[in-house]
Amino acid sequence: MNSPTSKLPSRLPVTPAKQRLTLMIIGKDAPVRNALADALAASRKFSKERDDVVVAHSLEAANALARNDALAVLIDAASAREYAPVLLKLEPSAAIALVRRSGDERSAEEAHESFQIDDEMGLPPTPARVDSVLRRLRELVYLRSRTFTQGEGTGETDKLRRLNRIGVALSNERSLAALLSVILTEARSIMDADAGSIYIIEAGSGAPRARKRVGDAARQTQAAAVRREDFTTKMFSLRFAAAQNDSVEIPFHEIVFPANMESIAGYAALTGEIVALEDVYALPKGVPYKFNSSIDQKYGYHTKSILTIPLKNTYDEVVGVVQLINKKRDPQRRIDSSEAALKTLIPFPKEDIDLASSLSSQAGVAIENVRLMDAIQKLFESFVFASMRAIEQRDPSTAGHSARVDRVTLGLAQAVNDAKTGPYKDVFFNDVEMTELHYACLLHDFGKIGVREHVLTKARKLYPAEADAIAFRGEVIKRELMLAALDAELALLQRGLAVESTEAQEVRMDLQLQLAELEGDLAFIKKSTEPGYLPDEALARVKAIHAKRYRGRNGQFPLLLDSDLHSLSTRRGSLNDEERREIENHVSDSWKFLRQIPWTADLARVPEIAGQHHEKMNGKGYPNGVPAAQTPLGSRLMAVADVFDSLTAGDRPYKPAIPLERALEILDKMAQAGDLDPDVVALLKEAKLWEKLKLKVVRVADATPAQLAAQ
Repeated sequence: MNSPTSKLPSRLPVTPAKQRLTLMIIGKDAPVRNALADALAASRKFSKERDDVVVAHSLEAANALARNDALAVLIDAASAREYAPVLLKLEPSAAIALVRRSGDERSAEEAHESFQIDDEMGLPPTPARVDSVLRRLRELVYLRSRTFTQGEGTGETDKLRRLNRIGVALSNERSLAALLSVILTEARSIMDADAGSIYIIEAGSGAPRARKRVGDAARQTQAAAVRREDFTTKMFSLRFAAAQNDSVEIPFHEIVFPANMESIAGYAALTGEIVALEDVYALPKGVPYKFNSSIDQKYGYHTKSILTIPLKNTYDEVVGVVQLINKKRDPQRRIDSSEAALKTLIPFPKEDIDLASSLSSQAGVAIENVRLMDAIQKLFESFVFASMRAIEQRDPSTAGHSARVDRVTLGLAQAVNDAKTGPYKDVFFNDVEMTELHYACLLHDFGKIGVREHVLTKARKLYPAEADAIAFRGEVIKRELMLAALDAELALLQRGLAVESTEAQEVRMDLQLQLAELEGDLAFIKKSTEPGYLPDEALARVKAIHAKRYRGRNGQFPLLLDSDLHSLSTRRGSLNDEERREIENHVSDSWKFLRQIPWTADLARVPEIAGQHHEKMNGKGYPNGVPAAQTPLGSRLMAVADVFDSLTAGDRPYKPAIPLERALEILDKMAQAGDLDPDVVALLKEAKLWEKLKLKVVRVADATPAQLAAQ
C-alpha cells in the first residue's frame, strides 16, 4: 500500500533517506518493548550509523527525550493515555506510530482522537511492516523538520523567524487536533509559558460533534466564527480543546461551556481583545470576568500571569482562544505553590503581546482554513450519501444495500490490517485508503441511475403486464374451448342424439381434460415466473407449452408468445440475457460517471475500485474481464461483501433471506469456481464479521421453510 506521504502533490527535491532518527519505544510490556527494539535494529531501513533506538522504561525517561528534534515515537496503544503528557510535548517535527494488538481497538481509537497518529503497526511486527513504518516515519520527520524550526533562542530576530516558520507549518496542517497542538506548543515555547490551553468557538450551546467519517483519524468540531453583530442575537460555546502543563500532570477532559463575559476566555472570544493579567488573584476592578481557581486547588498548582489571545480569521472574526499561563524567567523551572517557584514568574511583557497579535492572525486563519476544509468534506460526503439514497430510491427493495456493503467491506479491510499471518500479513490500509474505499463502496452502484426503472425493479421473470397478458390469453382460450365444445354438442343434438348420449359425454369429458391441461399450464407458468433456478425438465415443459396450440371455435391459440418463452427460459434470477446485460452495464457506467468527478489525489482510485467490483478471479467477470492480479484488493473485498449482502438480505421481494450457513457455502462454491477471491472469503469467515458488525442474518435453526428453500 502506498503511504499518504507518497501522495503529496509536490515532493522536496532532496531525498529524506539520510535523515537521522531517534526511535523512542514506549510501552508497559517489557517483552513488547524489547521485541520492537530488536525488530527496528534488524530492519533494512535502519541505519546503524545515524539512527538510535531508545526504550523509555518510565514517564520520566520519555519526558527527557520528548524535545529531541529528530524523534520518531513507537507507542503501545494501551499506554497512550498514560504517556499523553509526553506526546503533547513532542517537537512539531516528531512522528508517531501506534503499536496495537488484538483487543486494543478502543485504546487505538482514543489515541487517534487525541493525537496525530501517523502510522500503525500490529504485533508481532513483520519485517516488511517494520520497513514500511520506519520509511514513513523517516519521511515525515524529514519533511516536518524542514518546516518547523528547532531553535530555542530568545532574541527578537530569532522569535520573529520562528513565528514566520510557525505560520508556514500552520498553513500546511489539515488535522484540527494536530493544528491546535502545534499552536499551543509553539505559542508556549516562543513566550516561555509554563502552561496553556486552547478553546474553539462553536455555534449553539455545545452541539454534538459531526458524524465521524470512516478513515479519518478525527472529525472536526462544529467550529464557528463570532461576528460583532452576533453578540446579542446568537448563542456561542467554547470547546476546551487542548491543554498543556510542564509542571503538573493534569488529566485533560474536553468540555463545552457557554461563551460569556464571566470567564476570561469567554470575554476574549466575545470582545476580540487580548487580555494580559499580571496576577489572576488580583484582578483589576470593574472587569466582568472571574478566575476559576479550582484547578490550582485540586492539583497544587499556582496560576499567576495569564495572556489570553483571541484567534481571528481574515474577516476579523474570532474562531478560537489561546490562553498562556505563567511567564517564566527560567523555562526549565517547575511551578508549584512554593515561594521560590513563584519568584520565577513574571508578567507577559509588551513584546509578547505584539507577538501574540501576529500569532493570533496566523493561527486564526489556519483554524479557519481547517474549518472550511471540514465544511467542504462534510458537504461532499453529504452529496455522496444523497446520491446513494437517490439511486436506491429507484429500487426501494435494495435500500440500504450500499451502506451494508460499505460496512462489510471496511470490516474486511480492518481484518486485513489486523492479520498477523496468511496472505495479508504484510498488507495495510491506511486512513486515506480506508476513506477512498469507503466512498467507492457507497458509490459502487452509481451507474444504476442509467438503468431503466422497470428493469431495475424487475422482481420476476415476467413483468406484471406480461403475466397479466398470459392470464388474459388463458381466459380467452378457456372460452374458445368451451364454445368449441358447445358447437360440437349442438351438432350432435341436431343429428338427433340425446344429451346423455355417449358421444355428448365424450365431448364434455374432452373439454374438462383440455381445461384441466390449460389450468395446469397456467399454474406451471405462474410458478416458473419466480426467479429461482430453472432445471432442464422445467425448461422442456416451458418450450412444450410455447409450441402447443389450443384449438377453439375461431382457430388455434398459443398460450405463450416468443418473448414470454425468452424470459421464462432464464435459468437463474429474474432477468433475461438482454436485461442482465443492461444491469451489468451499470458497473461500466459507474466507472464512466465517477471518472467525471475531479477527485483529489488521495481519492483518485475511487472510480477504479468501484468499477471493478464485478470482476472475477478467473477473468470472466465484467466490465473488463480482468483476472485477480489486475483487480484492486479493495474491489475484491467489495465483491465478497456485495454477494454476501445479496444472499443474506431479507428485503428483496423476489427472494427471502438465505440462512447464514448456506450463504457461506455458496460463497465457498463461488470462490472454488473462480468467481470470488478465496482468500477474502476465508477472511470473512475467520473474522466472523456478521457477529462483529451485528448484522441481521438468519440462522438455519431459525429459518422458515421459504428461507430454507431459497436459491
